[in-house]
Amino acid sequence: MTRFSDELLRTALDEGAATVRPEELRPLPAPARRRTRPIVGLAAAVVAVVAVVAVVAVAPWSRDGRDAPSPRFALAAYAGADFVLNGPWAPGEPVTVRKADTGQAVATVPVPPGSSGFVDDADSGDNRTFVLTTAAPQACAVHFYRLTLGPDGRPKGPPAELRGAALRQRGGGEREPLAVSPGVRRIAYAGTECGTSAQGTITVVEPSTGDHRVTRLPAGALAGLLRWAPDGRELVFRMVGDYRDPSLHTLDAATGEISAIRLGAPGATLAGAAFDKGGTHIVALLREGGRNRVVWYSTAAKTVTRRVELPPSAPEAPSDFTVSGDRVVAMIGDQVHVVSGAKVTSGDVPRP
Repeated sequence: MTRFSDELLRTALDEGAATVRPEELRPLPAPARRRTRPIVGLAAAVVAVVAVVAVVAVAPWSRDGRDAPSPRFALAAYAGADFVLNGPWAPGEPVTVRKADTGQAVATVPVPPGSSGFVDDADSGDNRTFVLTTAAPQACAVHFYRLTLGPDGRPKGPPAELRGAALRQRGGGEREPLAVSPGVRRIAYAGTECGTSAQGTITVVEPSTGDHRVTRLPAGALAGLLRWAPDGRELVFRMVGDYRDPSLHTLDAATGEISAIRLGAPGATLAGAAFDKGGTHIVALLREGGRNRVVWYSTAAKTVTRRVELPPSAPEAPSDFTVSGDRVVAMIGDQVHVVSGAKVTSGDVPRP
């Protein structure tokens, strides 16, 4: 996880990449090698170009006063997280544990010996136990490491490799390809098969037994934004691909069966989704033009049972989304919106 400006930049680049057609790409000359630096300045530029839409007094949300959420370092802080993992900015550099609300550095996590560095990370739900990945593209291998933090956010020891979990795959390139169920009972990873086909897959790993279940996606499709249900039996994810609009699906961890979720909003773009704390609903962020709304989909009734409108935004504003307990948090452009029950509060994203 990263700070707000990094999250904005990541989503902006991700959404921009969706407009590129792979068949039109041409090789470029090899660039001169240079040290990668934190790109806070570039992230700030992304924020600066987002149009700000005024909120009228009769809107059903609160933007100012004591109800407005105070600026915080990371999106996770609004959902109750104490710590986030920040970085790395370049291969081989360590990851930093930071306080989610202030961004204060707590500790650094060095890369494993012989590794090129960490790539992805995911919280298991307790904000103390994380799983991180390293990848060796040439060897077509992904390795998983468990990191446990103490009450003060300092690691209890170096990351420990989950040796039975390693995969013969490559990363798929989509956002949030890694999800960890509570207690690290199951790990889900969205990648691609080795070889020229680059078939998209979702692999469910049980670290305690080393069991792997690989589910192949439709031709040309990739998965991202993976989130587990609280019981670890089902996974919700976004599927994208060539000439395919982003769509919402679930994966049964036991059978590998994929089911499509129909949110009844043709024309809207799926910007994020996650299970609620009881696992009875899938909560999704939908965007259509400048309109933004959160919907609750009942997995039993198989229909949307609730809708909450968020303040409008620029249509192209990048976004991020998370659900924790009774809170739904959406970052859209330079605004963060917190939904708690029937109440929506909105505030400004902190500037870098």
